[in-house]
Amino acid sequence: MRYLKVAEYERILRSDQNRKLLTQLQGFDEQWSGSAGDTIFDWNDRRFVKAKNYVGVIAVPGGAIEILPKIDKPDKEGKERAQQNLLYMLSMTRKIVGEERDLAAIGKQKMPLLDQLIALFAEKTLKELKRGIDHTYVTREENLYRLKGKLLVGKHAVKNAIHEERVYCRYDDFISDTSLNRILKAACRRLLLLSSSTTAQKKLREIVFLLDEVQDLEIADHHFSDIHYNRNTERFKPLIGFSMLVIKGMSPIWTKGKEVSFSLLFPMEQLFEEFIARYIHRYAEDFDLLRENIHIQAVGRREWLLKREHDSRDKFRLKPDLIIDDKLGGLRLILDTKWKHLKSDEEDSTNGVSQADIYQLYAYAHRYKCPENVLLFPYVDGVTAKSYTIKEGYCSHKIRVEFVKLDRDLKADGPAFRLEIGKVLGIKMSA
Repeated sequence: MRYLKVAEYERILRSDQNRKLLTQLQGFDEQWSGSAGDTIFDWNDRRFVKAKNYVGVIAVPGGAIEILPKIDKPDKEGKERAQQNLLYMLSMTRKIVGEERDLAAIGKQKMPLLDQLIALFAEKTLKELKRGIDHTYVTREENLYRLKGKLLVGKHAVKNAIHEERVYCRYDDFISDTSLNRILKAACRRLLLLSSSTTAQKKLREIVFLLDEVQDLEIADHHFSDIHYNRNTERFKPLIGFSMLVIKGMSPIWTKGKEVSFSLLFPMEQLFEEFIARYIHRYAEDFDLLRENIHIQAVGRREWLLKREHDSRDKFRLKPDLIIDDKLGGLRLILDTKWKHLKSDEEDSTNGVSQADIYQLYAYAHRYKCPENVLLFPYVDGVTAKSYTIKEGYCSHKIRVEFVKLDRDLKADGPAFRLEIGKVLGIKMSA
């Protein structure tokens, strides 16, 4: 089985060694993109194939490819660190299951990304099922040989006139055949086809055994909407979310026997945006912030850019990635993340920051009347932070271009990373 590990925008040579895998990937890519034409790879060059801005994993018959964020050195050590950082970002944004301690244990095994994702899911699912399997009551009516529940006198008289040995009853049955369990079982069966880890396979089979009384169904969208979470089932929510990604990530056209095609992909710009927001929210106390004063995607802080003249209706809602209030309720800072690899100071005095990004932040600053407004990019060699003042007499709002270093172990190097984030937020933190 051919397994490739590449970074965003990295080129894959069309060599004899890669030809079979690339042929399968192109077929998958064409089906995946559909009529929209937004492919995972650029196939236009005869010499090589180029990854785009998606990160994650794709498995096709005969091989798999792992696409990592372009945040570290292209050598083996750098790619391993990028893989662990990707897992950490996915965990922080709740796109996969697993806490920090789970990531640490899995990371030591040096497995491919796909096997790490499966191992995390299997470990967490088995743990939750052993705490208690989801059950529900269903009302049944049956002709039985002994009384169970309530005797339905009318129906009993009709059905058992010549069957005195039977009683027609209505009773409540406590069953495990629920939509939640059906989804978990279906996801485990699919992952068994993908996993190459014997440990994960053993856990997946144990889960299927525990759910033996649950129907094997072809899962559709309505099965997910049928789930009604309560205090006993809320703990399964992340597992169901990942199961949805697994089930929807399977490719029915390319699935043949035990060889399956599967993808778990995320646009890196969205992942970076959500990761920074979730990170700041999680470590709010370290930044001396109140969580209720952190507004992701401007939730609770809605503003619109324009008002339509003929009916005065608000139009073009503004959605900064993050709005942070001070402790008195006033605006402290607006933060907008951009997943772009900028130019060094020597190459461009503005580092290649686009006018569109600056104009967008200016609109936020003006409409929200926010004094501090930050564009946040991943750090590249040779860049320095920039600070600008809006050139108008009516305000003194600032726009800053800041950077964070991602070529580190984000989990293990958390304290230093938080110091860096604190500096971006204008917060003095003790080392």
